[in-house]
Amino acid sequence: MSAIHRLGQVSTEYERMAQQYGEIAVAAANSEADHKRERAKAILKAKASEERMSHAEAEARAEADEKVSELYRDRLVKAAQADAHRERLRQLKEQVAVGRSYVVADREADRLHSSGGAA
Repeated sequence: MSAIHRLGQVSTEYERMAQQYGEIAVAAANSEADHKRERAKAILKAKASEERMSHAEAEARAEADEKVSELYRDRLVKAAQADAHRERLRQLKEQVAVGRSYVVADREADRLHSSGGAA
């Protein structure tokens, strides 16, 4: 496979992954917002249930809430997916840079070959 063909493949994949990342990032942000909102509501509910409850105890009760813990798990999963996607984009970007170097080297070799090795 030629360097230019491989560069085209990697560039296309990079573009596709970059377009997908927007949706993944939004999903991760929404998941974080959902978790924080439900956690805050659970803390307020716990504090309202007893007159002299510490904030730490209210937080502990909120974290023990099934809905809050499920939203937290979802938040962590979506954040991990976004991180993995970002890492893949970084790798593809690096591959594009390397591919460009190979294409330039191939073109220079072709130029030298066509000119009989004269610079």
